[in-house]
Amino acid sequence: MGQGSPNLFENNIFANMRSGVRPGGFMLTKRIAACCNFQHGARVVDIGCGTGTTVEYLRDVGGLYAIGVDLSALLVEQGKKRTGDLQLIQSSGEELPFDDHSFDGVLAECSLSVMSDVGRVFAEMNRILVPGGKLGITDLYARDRSCNFGACNSSGIMTYNEMAQVLRDHGFKIMVFEDQSRFLKEFVVKFIMEHGSAEELWQCAGIEKSDKKTYKLGYYLLIAEKCS
Repeated sequence: MGQGSPNLFENNIFANMRSGVRPGGFMLTKRIAACCNFQHGARVVDIGCGTGTTVEYLRDVGGLYAIGVDLSALLVEQGKKRTGDLQLIQSSGEELPFDDHSFDGVLAECSLSVMSDVGRVFAEMNRILVPGGKLGITDLYARDRSCNFGACNSSGIMTYNEMAQVLRDHGFKIMVFEDQSRFLKEFVVKFIMEHGSAEELWQCAGIEKSDKKTYKLGYYLLIAEKCS
């Protein structure tokens, strides 16, 4: 789904982050669903679903018709082995295998910042959403950066203003934006306790050591609506 190479996304760290072990976990998933006010049975797709834990949560706890899409065939296979009736599809987010206007909501949890063509993914999200459909994102963002995002690093980490502009360009308006950086701090502290350092985590996210001095990393929750 434009998320870099499959090898990167089959890395143990990213596999865990896309299997429910990510900043905020299901607490932020629940917050997204509440902000979007999805009705029972609403059609929702999780982009970058990993092994499908969010898909399973949305289906079993939220009462939604949930489908997951991920670039990694390995993670999709693992998810189906864990829960055989999950609807998980191995596919690219830049070419989603769905009809126009076929979903009420789209989620991207801790996956958008490592996609290689965010604009193309947003265009596909817009295409498959019904008018007024909701987009829910949780991810890393740059809370403070003096230089241009594209010139600073190769990751897809943006400032709020950069994210807002890309969303406007692709037919979305922001309804909710919340800084949830406390969950990132908790996640990093736990990672350091388990692994001794956070360097591998930043490397997997495409963040160079020098980049961390350029901007302050944060974690956000965003809800946007497709403009009619």
